[in-house]
Amino acid sequence: MMMSSTGTAIRAGWAIALALVALWIIDRLKPATPRKTIPVRVDQKPSPLYQEPERQQRRNAALRLSGGAVLAGAFVACILGFFAAIVLELLGGLLGN
Repeated sequence: MMMSSTGTAIRAGWAIALALVALWIIDRLKPATPRKTIPVRVDQKPSPLYQEPERQQRRNAALRLSGGAVLAGAFVACILGFFAAIVLELLGGLLGN
């Protein structure tokens, strides 16, 4: 039994249409359920106000961030250098032959 692509497309279209009709019928058969409100508890505690960090905390944070940035930059530079060496070796090998 052979089928053309047009026949297959028509059958697929019918299958999709019938599936959508079946979903619509199933949706209409289910009972309507009202939305229930969910109670939310609210605490009336005062929250602490924002305080500026001390000078030593700011200095420590800046030093640690700078150190992390230097280490991350060195790591990325090593990886890029490694890939550059591979690419240059590959190109040099191709040019030498």
